[in-house]
Amino acid sequence: MVDAGAPDEPEDRPGTPRRRQVHDWDWGGGWESPARASREDEPRPDDPAPGPRAEGPAAPAAAGAAPAPPEPADEDVPADADADGDEPDDEGDGRSAPRTPQAVVRRRRAAVLGGAAAVAVATVGVMAALAGGHDGGGSDGAAAERTPLLAGQLRAASTDVVDRLDRAAAIRRYAKLGLPVYCGAGKRPYVALTFDDGPDRTLSPKFITLLAKERVPATMFRIGRNVPGNEEYVRVQRNLGWDAGSHTQDHPFLAKLSAKDQRAEIEGGANASRRALGRPAELFRPPYESHDATTDRIAEDLGVVQVLWNVDTQDALGTTTADQIAETAIRGLHPGSIILMHEVKPNTLKALPRIIAAIRQKGLTPVTVSKMLADDGPSKEQLQKGYDGCLVDLTPGKAAS
Repeated sequence: MVDAGAPDEPEDRPGTPRRRQVHDWDWGGGWESPARASREDEPRPDDPAPGPRAEGPAAPAAAGAAPAPPEPADEDVPADADADGDEPDDEGDGRSAPRTPQAVVRRRRAAVLGGAAAVAVATVGVMAALAGGHDGGGSDGAAAERTPLLAGQLRAASTDVVDRLDRAAAIRRYAKLGLPVYCGAGKRPYVALTFDDGPDRTLSPKFITLLAKERVPATMFRIGRNVPGNEEYVRVQRNLGWDAGSHTQDHPFLAKLSAKDQRAEIEGGANASRRALGRPAELFRPPYESHDATTDRIAEDLGVVQVLWNVDTQDALGTTTADQIAETAIRGLHPGSIILMHEVKPNTLKALPRIIAAIRQKGLTPVTVSKMLADDGPSKEQLQKGYDGCLVDLTPGKAAS
């Protein structure tokens, strides 16, 4: 549910230019976004299962999975028509007026609600069909004939919902433990690329373009004060299935603050996500790795998971070259690794292609932190060991994050 304090998106008025949507937004790299359809909110564990979208590709089946390629445009829609089927507005110069990505939620809200209703009806039919195979008059053959109802969009939607429920349950489970997470268990070939300090008006669209084009999900730990004015980047990242995390409101050394001020910082960062996405961030990363017993208690009380790392690329120093960043990250590419980088560093952007290539060469799968927690989360014993509970520890001194 969207926070009551979040500003409503203005409706288009007659005579005003249409605003650019996510799928035709120019990121500057000639990339066609796979996130053509936007969803208003991620489902919560007690929310009903959403239906397939009326337009655009289905969401990734898992947070660690890459978004599906865009579906071809409908043949009966002119190439110069709006995404919703309307002809382009005429401002007198024969060109379409620009549109903004925020409009996608409002324009498709009715379509999404209609799709949810359709899936609800279909789901009831599926359940009845499957149940029918076990009643007195049913047979295995009859049940087999009914199973095609699970194919296509319904199957994809169900898989996506189950995955999100698993991730939400994992976050709740680790939040209750009240211990910082440094890495995954390392039993699956998962690595998590994480980025701090965003969003940034100059670099965020470039990170989005590169990571989305390469089908690499990410976990973003955002400074709350950086979100206002950059909500569009936050929403696009959400639509790609990436994790939303808080990096506090103002990026202080938390261990130097009082309990009251620590709570205000952590809550402020989480609420910046609430205002942009309709829900608070459930992952939290303390700046400079600065946390104490008070920080840990507050995180547990707020139900957020404190996420650290076991590979620090040291890109926050500002003097680290792209080659050095890539080399450190590549040395740390082992199952379960959580890699610390920053969304505001140009050299990190330059290093990413090498890092992504190495992930694939090593047969690893990039996932979000929540996906790692759900499918390959660390044991309590690992958490209690801190960095020593990870397969690799590349953390030279305290982080400059």
